[in-house]
Amino acid sequence: MRSLFCLFLCSLLIPSFLCAEEPAEPNYVFRAELVRIVDGNTVSMNLDLGFGVWIHKQNLTLFDEDKGGPDEASKAKNGQRVAKMRELLQGSTDIVIKTVRDKDASPPRYFATIWADGVKVNDELE
Repeated sequence: MRSLFCLFLCSLLIPSFLCAEEPAEPNYVFRAELVRIVDGNTVSMNLDLGFGVWIHKQNLTLFDEDKGGPDEASKAKNGQRVAKMRELLQGSTDIVIKTVRDKDASPPRYFATIWADGVKVNDELE
């Protein structure tokens, strides 16, 4: 009976050790300050990395969760998007961004999801 219990217990534990899980995607979330709006899909920001470390004038492309990057339709509405971004971002006291690196681009390009005073800017621009 005892050996049967040990066999049962081992059958539960062994597969979990053999199954290798993929490492989780890193979650890069930073506080930021707006430097300038480059166009309707790109902003330049100073990023607070923590412990007094800052990256200045980092260009970030707005991330579209469905497509990954900007699409042609959003490029056509560039003037309207710049005005809306200016309205949402300028004067904001609390800007938080989450970044994802585009692994295929050279030089590296970063996509960003931006929250300004609790409002998700990416969703407001659609």
